[in-house]
Formats: sequence, C-alpha cells, structure tokens
Amino acid sequence: MVAVAAVATLAWLAAYGLVLLVTRSAAPVPGPPTMDLGAEPPAVVNLLANRWTRPDEDAAEATLLDLAARGFFAIRQPSADAAHSTIHVAAGPRGDGALLPFERRVLDRVRAAAVGGAVPLTALTFRDEKQATGWRRRFDAEVVAHARRLGLSRPRIGRTTRTVLGATALVPSVAIAVAVALWIETTATAEEKGGGWASMVVTGAILMSIFGYVAGRYRGERDTPAGQAAASYWLGVRSWLAAHETFEDLPPAAVAVWGRYPAYGAALGVSPAATAAIDLGMGSKHLVWSAHGGRWHRVRVRYPRFFDRYGQPTAALVKGGLIRVGLGLAGLALARHLPGGGVAVAAVLGALLLCWGGYRLARAAVDHHTPAEIVGEVLWVSVWRTTSGGEDRPAVPWLHHLAVDDGTSDRTVAWGLPSAWAARTSPGDLVRLRARRWTRRVVSLEVLREGGGARLHRGFATTDDTHDLVRAALGERRAPAAARRSATGRAAALLTPDEVARAVGVPVRVREVGPLHALYERADDGGTVLLVQFHQGRVAKLFWPAARAGTPVVGVGDEAYVREAAGAVRKGDAFLTVALHRTGRAAAPHLPWLLGQAAARL
Repeated sequence: MVAVAAVATLAWLAAYGLVLLVTRSAAPVPGPPTMDLGAEPPAVVNLLANRWTRPDEDAAEATLLDLAARGFFAIRQPSADAAHSTIHVAAGPRGDGALLPFERRVLDRVRAAAVGGAVPLTALTFRDEKQATGWRRRFDAEVVAHARRLGLSRPRIGRTTRTVLGATALVPSVAIAVAVALWIETTATAEEKGGGWASMVVTGAILMSIFGYVAGRYRGERDTPAGQAAASYWLGVRSWLAAHETFEDLPPAAVAVWGRYPAYGAALGVSPAATAAIDLGMGSKHLVWSAHGGRWHRVRVRYPRFFDRYGQPTAALVKGGLIRVGLGLAGLALARHLPGGGVAVAAVLGALLLCWGGYRLARAAVDHHTPAEIVGEVLWVSVWRTTSGGEDRPAVPWLHHLAVDDGTSDRTVAWGLPSAWAARTSPGDLVRLRARRWTRRVVSLEVLREGGGARLHRGFATTDDTHDLVRAALGERRAPAAARRSATGRAAALLTPDEVARAVGVPVRVREVGPLHALYERADDGGTVLLVQFHQGRVAKLFWPAARAGTPVVGVGDEAYVREAAGAVRKGDAFLTVALHRTGRAAAPHLPWLLGQAAARL
C-alpha cells in the first residue's frame, strides 16, 4: 500500500508540475525603440514587463510618480539628495473620480500620511506589518484585475484546472490515509487496535486540504495575444528610455520636467535613482518619521531588552525581591556555621543577595507610586516577550514594545505594553499613557486621536486568497474569503469548550488552527482530546464519501456517522469531522450528541 500511495502522490505532483510548465508565459519579443507612450498605466506595464508573474515593488512607486506627473501632488527636492524630497498634496479633488482603484489606493496613502499638506517622500513607509501586507496585496490584485479588463492578462491556472487538480487529489489522499492506517494497526498493541482506522478519515481530510491548498494557490498570471503585443511595444519604450544615459539618474522630482516618462521608466526598471528614493514597504523601527508637534522629524528609537525588570508588574518585582532577601539572610546564617574560607564566601554572597533584594523592593515601591504621564504619537508597536509555550501549544505574546514620540527629543526608548492592550492602538495614533519609569511598564493607555493610517487600513487581513481579491477587484459577486466566512463557518464555533468538557469529563479549552481546524485541549496540561475539522463547498463534496465510515446516526443533520473514536456529520454542502485523541477516548459514547450539537450550527 505504501508503494501505491507513493506512486499516486508522485503522479499528482507530476501532473501539477506539467500544468505549471504548460502555463508559463512566453518571453515577449522587444519591439522597435519608440518614445511614444501607450495607454496602459505604469503598474500594468510593470506586470507585463515581469512576464505576468505579479507586479513587483516598482509598480506602486511608478504609480506614485505617475500621479505626481499628472498633478495630483508635487514632489519637491530641496537639496542634492533625492531622499530629502517632499510631497505636497494639491488642494481639491483634481479629477479623483477618474482614478483607477490602485491609483486611488496610492493617493489615499499619501493623503493619509500628509500633515499640513506635506509629507517627506521617505515617510510613506509602513509601520505595521499587517497594514503593509494587506495594502500591497490589494494593490497587486487591483492591478491584475485591470490588466484582465484590458484583455492583457488571464489567470495562470484557471478555475477548471484547479477543480480537476483538487478532485484528482482524492486518489493520493485516500491512498496515503489507508497506508497510515495500516501501519498504525500493524504496530498497535491489542488495546489500541482500531485507532488507525478511526483516524483514517481525519488523515484523508487533512491531506485533501493540503493538496487543495497547493492546487488552489495563486501562481500569478499568464499572457494573452493582446498582452504579448502590448509587452512587446513597452519593451521598445524601455529600449528608448535606456538609451538616454542621464535617464537612470533622474530623481523623483524630475517628473516636473519629464512628465510621465520617469513613472514608466520606474515600471520598466530603467529609473533606479527615482525608485531608490521611494519606499512604500516596511520602514525601520529604529529610525521612524514622526509629525508630532506639527513638523516632520525623525526619531531614533531604542528598544530595551536585557534586564528582567522591564515590563514586569509590581507584584512580580516584590516577589523576586523577597526571594533574594530570603536567600541573602539564609547565606548570612549559613556563614556562621561554615569552616575556614567558606565563611567569607557565604557572607559575601549573602550580603550581595540581601542588598540586591532590598534594592529591588525599594525601587519597585518608588516605581509603583511615581508613574510618568506622556502624550505623544505612537511610532511603533511590536512583540517583545512571549510565553515559552510547550508541546502542542504555541508561544503567546504577553508584552509588546510601544515606541512613543512625546516631542521633547529626537531620541526615545520604547515602553513595555501588556499584549492584551496592543490592539488598542497603532502607529500614527495620538495617545496618553501612564507608565513606570524603572520597569517601563505601561499601566494605562488612552487613544486621543486615531491616526490616518489606521483608518485607511482598518479591516485589512493577510490571509485573504489572492484569487478572491482579484475577483472582488473585478466587481464579481464573490467577496474575499475573510468576508465570506461567518462565525458558524469556523471549526472552533461549531462546538463550545463546555460541550466538549461535558463529553470528555474534564475542563477543556479550544485552540483554533486556522478557520477549518480546531483543537480542544485539557485545561490543566494542554493535552489534546479532540480534533474538529470543517469543510464546505465543491471540494468538500469530493471527499465526503470517504468520511461516511461507521454506523449511521439517525436524526442528526442530513446524514451522520460514528466509528469508535471518530465521527462525521453533513448538512447541505458543509460537513464536519471529529476525532478523539487517546486522552479523550472516554467520550466515544457521546460522539452522536457532539455531532448533533455541531449540526445545529452548520
């Protein structure tokens, strides 16, 4: 059976590789050099020049230069260094309604960052990784959608091909699941017999999810005849631009003289000086732009890390101080009974511990009663410390760095923000906080004014499927995945911890592993007792027959089945599988009841 599983898997991978090989875009043949610009916007030209893989980082920068050339804002360079350039936003809409979605996204980004109508060119970087990722993914999707509208691009792997790959993945999934079940059964003890077959459905479902993810993953675009012709023309434009020796040294402010040519040069990769001065990606957390106080300035941020007192609550400091005092007193008492040189060593160590503990107690008391109040702009929020985690348990942040510019200096030191409060604020917000200076722990946080970036990027998610983003940009009905999934479409929402606890007889907690999988763990030691998997849609229908193993359960959903330590229930095009782990096998008689509870929420 192992050989069958290996052959089936290799065959599926070979078929997938063949699809990728056949759908590669051919390299366009450069057309004759020309100075005439076509109708396609720079970001779409960038997609074509990159052989339809996806827009690169120059696409957004080229769009920014193009907006400046068209008069939506001005780029001014006050010194010889292009990095010192500033953007000055034009008053009035200036035909905003005619902008393409990705052009409006760049313009909104500039306007959100501007203070007093101006923003340094290098201050457009992001200070939040989720915002940066979400913004870029939507920009790319909007560029791809426009290229498809123009007939210049199409999906590299079409919907039909993805469906066929997902359907044929049933063969290797079942083969591997059976092979694993056979291996478990042959190596299991007499008491553990049957566990392999009970886990076969779960194994197959997991494998189908993996194969389905590989088949459905966005692999970029591919060419069309019209796209090949357009790419050939624009490569001719690139040849003409590259022939000008001074063109590659033009700064961003050159759009005032050259018009749209620097934008297309950036899209085609022949304006390195212009793109080097622009960065719409993640900025540096150590040197951050701030507009607090009404003027733009850079703040150098230091992030404390090494001393264990940082971020600690007063109770933890008092406890540590008392332990050191106790050890010091014990050392001094022990020194009286030690012979020879041991007396001096024990006395010195005891005295040091006693002084250290007393110092921590005194500083903790002063620190607790003399907090500082600060009003300023949030510069950066990032994870500082996490729990150690453990087996089957991920590490969880408990302390974040919070860098704030209070306007008193161009240098600052980050504070320790309890991770439970990290979602309250984001870079750009004006906040009032109270914090303890010695431990640098924030004890209260109030947002006085929300920053423009937070409003602009609210709701961005990093898990949206690119196919869905492109379809949403095209105006098709299907919304992004994050918007489609309701609360009841997530595995963790179909069974409550209390219900699982009643079945297994011990308190449990739930840990969501993505929207489709949930683990229910013992509350005391974190041991897994139950795995729940949710499936929906056409792909789910393909491997529902494999889940219909065991004894039918009447009156639960459209159909339900249980077999020893596993079960499955279907309702419409959605179904759920549950599998009890060894520590939860006592709940096997309650599987029909658990399936009924879940079916009511499907």
